[in-house]
Amino acid sequence: MLDVFNEEHEVIIKDGIANLYWYRGDLKKAWLRSGVDNPLSEQLFCKKTLDGKDYTKRQLMDLLYEELRKLDYNRRLEISRNFVRILIQQKDFVPQDPKHRVEVAERCALKLREIITEQEKEREYREQIRIRTQKESEEAYFSQLLKLRERFTKAIPIENKKRGYELEQIFNELMKVSGIPVEQPFKIVGEQIDGAIKYDGHFYLVELKWIGKKCNQKEIASHYMKVEGKFETRGIFVAMNGFSEEVLSSLPKGKEIKVLLLDGVHLTSVIYGNYTFQELLEHAISQASVKGEIYCSHSILN
Repeated sequence: MLDVFNEEHEVIIKDGIANLYWYRGDLKKAWLRSGVDNPLSEQLFCKKTLDGKDYTKRQLMDLLYEELRKLDYNRRLEISRNFVRILIQQKDFVPQDPKHRVEVAERCALKLREIITEQEKEREYREQIRIRTQKESEEAYFSQLLKLRERFTKAIPIENKKRGYELEQIFNELMKVSGIPVEQPFKIVGEQIDGAIKYDGHFYLVELKWIGKKCNQKEIASHYMKVEGKFETRGIFVAMNGFSEEVLSSLPKGKEIKVLLLDGVHLTSVIYGNYTFQELLEHAISQASVKGEIYCSHSILN
């Protein structure tokens, strides 16, 4: 069926429907089958020209479309598509009177079939382009992810301080590969921010920890205070070796949630392609929003 209508298509529809029928009553029935409201149909068919004559079927089609332009676009589209359907599904174009120019309707039906075929080819072409572009994008993503994976593996045995700095670089690259806007690490008075990302209209201050022990309550509270002092900002705290029992047992329930907690299993799952960072973040946000849990499960399917 036609995806796009223009003035040329409208003229073809008017000519086709007007000449498909010889009797005005049949044209009226076609209007009703196509979704034209009965009161509007009655109103237009009762109209007379200035000299008191009935409007021709072609003139009635013009009057109809003048009224359809006053309706919602989707409503006009629905009626037009139904007219097209009547024409292209018509199998026999037999004149009902020597003056009946049904061949005009036949030519219009043929033209509409050609237009539909061209639009279908164009739609298929655009879909092929979209699929190819998506495939190329996915191949590029996994190629870049493989390089990050190698870099991540090499960083594991590095001493804590250098490893933390390397984690910042890996995380920033991961965000770029994922198509997420990222701010580099920066300092403001009294604070060190490992970086920030923007996702779905929200800014997230990011804290990255890759130390030999689990992160404690004090470290989480410090990041929370950084987030708290910023306008409509959220936070993400990534602890590669996880969080202490103290942190997990005191996670806020039923309170305002400002910081999401992620660990090394989460980040490694992204780097190894189990799910994207966007999928992880959506999962973490939904867990926090629906269940009030700021430390989400590792499987985003749960």
